[in-house]
Amino acid sequence: MTAAPTKITDGIWWVGVQNPDLRIFDVIMRTEWGTSYNSYLIQGSEKIAVVDAVKQGFSEEQLERISAVVDPKKIDYIICNHTEPDHSGALVKLMDAAPNAVVVCSRPAKTFIKEIINRDFECIVAGDGVTLDLGNKTIEFISAPYLHWPDSIFTYVKEDAFLSSGDVFGVHYSAGQIFDDLTKLDANMIASQKYYFDVIMSPFKSYVLQAVEKIRNLKIDVIGPSHGPVLRQDPWGAVKRYENWSMPTINDPKKIYIGYVTCYGYTAKLAEKLYEGADQDGVEVEIEDVSKIAASEVAAKIHNADAFALGSPTLNRDVLKPVWDVMTSLCSYVVKGKHAAVFGTYAWSGEACKYMSERLTDLGVKVVGEAKAKLNPNEEELAAAYQLGVDLRKTVK
Repeated sequence: MTAAPTKITDGIWWVGVQNPDLRIFDVIMRTEWGTSYNSYLIQGSEKIAVVDAVKQGFSEEQLERISAVVDPKKIDYIICNHTEPDHSGALVKLMDAAPNAVVVCSRPAKTFIKEIINRDFECIVAGDGVTLDLGNKTIEFISAPYLHWPDSIFTYVKEDAFLSSGDVFGVHYSAGQIFDDLTKLDANMIASQKYYFDVIMSPFKSYVLQAVEKIRNLKIDVIGPSHGPVLRQDPWGAVKRYENWSMPTINDPKKIYIGYVTCYGYTAKLAEKLYEGADQDGVEVEIEDVSKIAASEVAAKIHNADAFALGSPTLNRDVLKPVWDVMTSLCSYVVKGKHAAVFGTYAWSGEACKYMSERLTDLGVKVVGEAKAKLNPNEEELAAAYQLGVDLRKTVK
């Protein structure tokens, strides 16, 4: 059965692919509802453009959809809003099918594409103020960096009030329908979009807000994101959700998070003393054993805190796995500049504090100090942990 394109408006077609069976995306994301790799064909009276390729392994399906509308050899432009391989993995096959097409992309994307396809190509560098005349359709480009790579741009078709937005305003959701009004907008969809935002876009909230400002005064009737349904019923609803999720939060009172693991209760004693030192002057302090909680949940709490502390005993000259899992779940874009403390107990070598400090420093965190104890903390070691809590509190007041 030939893969059929879906008409969005006169001269604009969805020519992407659905992947409803995908359950893990980019190693780290759950995709309970699958995803789609959206691509759009824009057919003007004089020129033809395709926005984005698809993931490697899906090129034949994309080319079938394109061929149902036009001969791929007649494509004049291949626009790359974003060059992550789920949108560029099949780019070579699209370029081979459209040998006369010129690639249109941002300057960073040009570099990425060269490293993906490993060959030379003709390119127009796009950004704010750059346009393409397709005859009866005018494409305007909008720079939208770090959504979520430095290469990202928006493609706007003025005459049709159509915005192809790349990954932003999207969701990993494949329900067998192309349009949002044919896909039930329920709790699953909203939860999936929030999860998508949290994992992919939340490190770049300021860039989301900048992009929203750039499009706020545009007439937009349809948004075609790179993943999920085409938004024709309520395109601004997705924009508004993204904007709300991206708004900066100011903690009042200030928040400190203390997470630790403990084998025999010794590290917990340091944690409690650190808590006592931090829990003053109206600062809100949360303390918990991170071995009982998902690392992603702990990371979210750290991301939302003004400062934090992590503690682990040393076992086999290393940090215990639950704390490593937390540290590898932290986003450097979010924790950079935050203050932190590290603490832990040991029997003979005591490397845990050193390794935690090094990891956090590599993420851009400002480590204010450490509290260590050999086995069961004595009064002097407990006092040092208390003072560390005081020092950490002072960084947020």
